[in-house]
Amino acid sequence: MRSVHVTRGRLLRGLTALVVVVAGIGVTASPAAAEDDPGWVDGWLGDVTVGGPGAPGRTVPLTLTSTGASQPRVTIDLTGLAGVATASFPDFCVTQGTSVTCPMPPTAVDEFGTLTGTVPVVFRSAPGAVDGATGTVDYTALGEQTEPYTQQATVTVRSGPDLFDTVDEYLTGVEVGDTLPLKVAVVNAGDQPAVDLRLTMRFSVGLMPASYRNCRYGTDQVLATVVVCTVRGTFAPGQRHELRGGLGTTVGPATLGDKRITQVVEPLASAGPLPSGVKLRSRDADQALRLRAVGTPLGVIPVEVNGAGGQTYLWEVQSAFDIVAQGAAVTGAVGDTVQVTVGIRNEGPGVPDGTNSGDTVGAFSFAPPTGVTVLADPPGCSSHGGEEEDGGATPKTWRCNGPGAVFPAGTSTTATFDLRIDSLGGSAGEVQPAGRYPRVDDNPGNDIAPVTVN
Repeated sequence: MRSVHVTRGRLLRGLTALVVVVAGIGVTASPAAAEDDPGWVDGWLGDVTVGGPGAPGRTVPLTLTSTGASQPRVTIDLTGLAGVATASFPDFCVTQGTSVTCPMPPTAVDEFGTLTGTVPVVFRSAPGAVDGATGTVDYTALGEQTEPYTQQATVTVRSGPDLFDTVDEYLTGVEVGDTLPLKVAVVNAGDQPAVDLRLTMRFSVGLMPASYRNCRYGTDQVLATVVVCTVRGTFAPGQRHELRGGLGTTVGPATLGDKRITQVVEPLASAGPLPSGVKLRSRDADQALRLRAVGTPLGVIPVEVNGAGGQTYLWEVQSAFDIVAQGAAVTGAVGDTVQVTVGIRNEGPGVPDGTNSGDTVGAFSFAPPTGVTVLADPPGCSSHGGEEEDGGATPKTWRCNGPGAVFPAGTSTTATFDLRIDSLGGSAGEVQPAGRYPRVDDNPGNDIAPVTVN
């Protein structure tokens, strides 16, 4: 976890500003006071693991961020790496012995007045470095008048295979019915060959991957297809391997909104447990999933390749779907207690899916008819409103949770309310979706349904 550092000077400036505000609200700081602010500079370099001697170099980003500072830069002290690892820097950095100074990179991006740039640093294990050896890198972010802020990163040498997934794809314009040649690609960043590997993939609901005889398939709790493949072969250090032609993936009619396909590679001998809660089964198939060597071995792993996981992201797939509100009509006399069951139904074929965003889907809201009292909140429902506001009462409504991260086609989510009839002849209530996720459906005319008591 990254710590938050507040310098003494920055803290004193904040306290001074607080005193000024308390002493006289509305007093504006003079231009000279604003010009005296030196701004701030921050840097971040995470801990690094490199392969033993003979492994390809590992490119790691050193991120430099600055607002309002003059000549933001970072100085790096490599003394703590002696005998463990070496580090090399881009041409815009200046090296003096074991000290390196890098200015804000020329490719830095200015967003709302904050500059953010990345210094790519290539780490390699030192000749003779042994498995488990560790060293440190001290780095200090500063500007012309800012207080320097020093942090430390640890560099560790690990001997053995170290498989990285190299896929990071972002696709737009994908339509239902398309078959995508999904890229599958790995590289061994370690100093030893990997003999056989496990490839684990997850396809969001609606996406249908091709069948391979060396893979097993299952469905998880949010209707995603989980695929676990055992891929035979020897994967040498630095050598890239890919699935020739890609993994055919059909975009089915249930696919709706943004989708993510994840893949994780592991040496088979040290692979972790299989995905929990998923029953994996083989499929009949004429082909095996094989990864073929491509190109020459890499001497340096690029900065964008940074771990065992990769992904393909699909942007806004426009499948059809229809959410239908389910109202109710009941009869009774004043003083009676009646029950109404209300909710919404997904007629499909698209399936609202909040697994990428973290949203829950399928929630609905219920406004009861006038002249009734809701006696209790049903499970998963809570009320809001009903308070005096601007001289009038805000109508009280209930929000009821949906089924979870996905709202499968052909299913409903409902709740039953106990209503006491206080008077008859009032206006009808209504039920409708609590939100229009991921967009307004293809038949908005049936999104609201009445609830009546006669």
